[in-house]
Amino acid sequence: MIRKNHIKTAIALLLIIGTIFTLCSCGLINNEKETTTSQVLTQQTVTEAAVETETIAENGKTIIFPAGLKESQNKYSVISWANGTSAPTATYIPLLEELAKGGYIVISDDSTMTANGKSQIDSIDYIIKQNGNSSSVFYNKVDTKAIGVCGHSQGGRSCINAAQADKRIGCVVSIAGSSTADEARGLNTPSLFLTGTNDMIVPSDQWCQPSYDAVAGRAAYASLDEGIHTSCISAPKKFASYSIAWFDAYLRNDAEAKAVFKDGGKLANDGYWKDFQNKN
Repeated sequence: MIRKNHIKTAIALLLIIGTIFTLCSCGLINNEKETTTSQVLTQQTVTEAAVETETIAENGKTIIFPAGLKESQNKYSVISWANGTSAPTATYIPLLEELAKGGYIVISDDSTMTANGKSQIDSIDYIIKQNGNSSSVFYNKVDTKAIGVCGHSQGGRSCINAAQADKRIGCVVSIAGSSTADEARGLNTPSLFLTGTNDMIVPSDQWCQPSYDAVAGRAAYASLDEGIHTSCISAPKKFASYSIAWFDAYLRNDAEAKAVFKDGGKLANDGYWKDFQNKN
């Protein structure tokens, strides 16, 4: 038990160092590979790519959503976000804005110690409550049957634990997640694992790959070529495009988005990504 605590402490310290390093020098992925616009994956993404987003910060939550939501008569799917260790929501704003441009309400709790999944579940409770609050921007705007979770590092671990505990969650995207195989074992919720080939903080073969192997339901896995632990911060569009496609596939039942993750599909043939796997 002492040794496990030491390992957890060391990982937490490394996460903090890695985040600070990336914020200071966000160029460790081959810059020549970075495209100026996000890759179009589905017609939904094309439609939403140009939309503006708005942000509301209230009651310990940051909520980012398409600006057109206020006038729309539609209901919007939800992505509940979980932060990495000691990394505040502000660290991830470019990524969260990209997710919101996909036509999603993205809600993040301020917590930076998220592993048990409780903060993500609390965010789901909160946005559903706002759906019934006639004074809220989100009144009657939330599709309460289409809720996904997404998170980075410890937040990726949160996604697995939240999905195991809460059946309202219909889709998981874990980015460089530090979940264990035991935590992921038997999970039937469709789960996408995105990581980086050069992640030295949460090495993929020790965390992401065993978690992918342990889930029982539909799953896919890929590593960003030369990606490090904080690449989702420095290259948010690369992660957002496939995250949106996964949410479109399993929250919106989009057949074109599902095809992205099949053998021979777009992700399998994307040169920016390595080690593609899928199952079920």
